[in-house]
Amino acid sequence: MRFATGMVLIDAPHSALNMLGIDESLADRNVTRVKTFRRGGKRYPYVSPQAWRYWWRFTLKEHFNWELSPLYREQKQVFTAANPLKYPDDDVFGYMRAFKKGGVNVTVTRVSPLKNTPLISVLPDRSSITVDEGYASRHEGDPVPYSQEFYSTVFKGAFSLDLDSVGRFTIVSKAGFKNLLTWEDVPRDKKGNPKKGTEDVVNEIREMERIAEELGVQRTEKEWLMPPEIRKTRATEAIKALRLLTGGAKQSQYHTDVTPKFVLLLNVDAGINPFISDLVFEEKGEIRFDAEALAKRLKDLKEVIPEGTKLYIGYDAGFVRSLGWDVNEMAKAVKEAGIEVFTGTVGEAVDEFAREIEAYYG
Repeated sequence: MRFATGMVLIDAPHSALNMLGIDESLADRNVTRVKTFRRGGKRYPYVSPQAWRYWWRFTLKEHFNWELSPLYREQKQVFTAANPLKYPDDDVFGYMRAFKKGGVNVTVTRVSPLKNTPLISVLPDRSSITVDEGYASRHEGDPVPYSQEFYSTVFKGAFSLDLDSVGRFTIVSKAGFKNLLTWEDVPRDKKGNPKKGTEDVVNEIREMERIAEELGVQRTEKEWLMPPEIRKTRATEAIKALRLLTGGAKQSQYHTDVTPKFVLLLNVDAGINPFISDLVFEEKGEIRFDAEALAKRLKDLKEVIPEGTKLYIGYDAGFVRSLGWDVNEMAKAVKEAGIEVFTGTVGEAVDEFAREIEAYYG
């Protein structure tokens, strides 16, 4: 059970990446808010987890030529094709399609191998958010005033990719684990043939079997397993996409580069993420990194850190300099805890980490 885990920091020096919309509680209704949440006595800006996943999918499409699963609408639901053999994003990001087609229950669900937190501001709103007062004046008549919030902060996010689940599709009658339709889902007539009205379901199953045959998928009663090369490619490209991350609202006005400026990457033989919680924190308006806390945490988890793996620290030199961080001190503290460390640029760290993932698949 191997998980590729990580933490990213995204520098947002003047940004509004994920907006809440117009604040209807105000009398003039012309203030556009950023999304925030409260923790303790403070409020923090954040980017929703679904927004981050949207950026991630888009980056995989743009830079790795992933053919994204098409979207369909049925009543009030929107869902993808639920075809993880053909569409790698259905495989890596999971899906839920729950409805009946022609009287046949065609519900299939897949727990996403890739899990991620929201991107949360390290600085609270009082230290990061301001309001821009503007006027729309490109029309005849009086200018129209409006206001919009934006922030200057650093966002922190964490993720975990279940390497064993990538390219592995289960057929278990349990929410999240019935990934594919089977012939048992097709109602039969008295002669044992599929009933009329089930043609779409029959065609979907036949198409899935055709693709499986073409790709060389191993099939058993309870699961289908894609070849190692395909699983390796999907897992490593999902990780490599981080360094090319593209997205965010208000780019025309604030032009924020959302590629991570600092990453921690580690393979772990457990469904945990050692980078969640306050390794990066605010202190008197400054953003700090607690290297000793990281070292102690990794030492405490050493039994689930695979032998021969490393902690990969990737950083942008200008970013860490602006925060006053010393990456060598971080690496030294972790090494003293008995964990091997690689340091380099974000691109170098991601590439080296991807090689370690490739080796896992053989």
